[in-house]
Amino acid sequence: MKSFILYILLIFFYSPVFYAQEKEEGSEFKNYSSSLFNSKEKAFSIVSNLSKKEQSDLNSRIQSGVQIQQVGDFNKIYASLKSNDTKVAIDQNGDNNALALDKSAKTITQSVIQQGDNNKISDFTLHTNYNVNMEMIQKGDNQSIQNIGTNSLSKNMKITQTGNGASIILINK
Repeated sequence: MKSFILYILLIFFYSPVFYAQEKEEGSEFKNYSSSLFNSKEKAFSIVSNLSKKEQSDLNSRIQSGVQIQQVGDFNKIYASLKSNDTKVAIDQNGDNNALALDKSAKTITQSVIQQGDNNKISDFTLHTNYNVNMEMIQKGDNQSIQNIGTNSLSKNMKITQTGNGASIILINK
C-alpha cells in the first residue's frame, strides 16, 4: 500500500501538469471558441471552505460509518479510512466513475457525489491531527479531482465541479 501511494506521489511530482496561467484583465474567455468555456461558472471549478452551517448540515446528514450508493455500470470505490469517528456518504450515478479515499484523521466527515460518466477522485490524507469535513461534488463528464494531504485551510473544504473535462489538483502541505 505504501509503495502504491509513493508511486502515485511520484507521478504527481514528475508529470507536466503543474503549469500556471495568468488571465489578462477583462479577457472573459475571449480566446476560447468552445462552448465549454462560455462562462466562468462552467470553466472554473469551485473550491471553498464549508461555512459553520454547512459543516453542521453535513454532520447531521451523514450517519456513522460508510454509506455507498451506486447507480450505473463499472463504478469503482476504494476506501481505507482510519479515525475515531467516520461518517462518509458516497453517491455515484453514471458509468465508469472511480473514487479512491485513503484517509487517517481524528474524525472524518465526508460526502462525495459523482453524477455523470468517467469522473475520477483520488483523495489521500495520511496521519493528520485535524477533524476533516469535506464535500466533493462532480456534475458532468470526464472530470478529475486529486487531493493530497490536509492542512488548516483544507480541513473544511468543499469542491464543486460542473461541466465537462475539468481537472483539479490540490496538494496541501
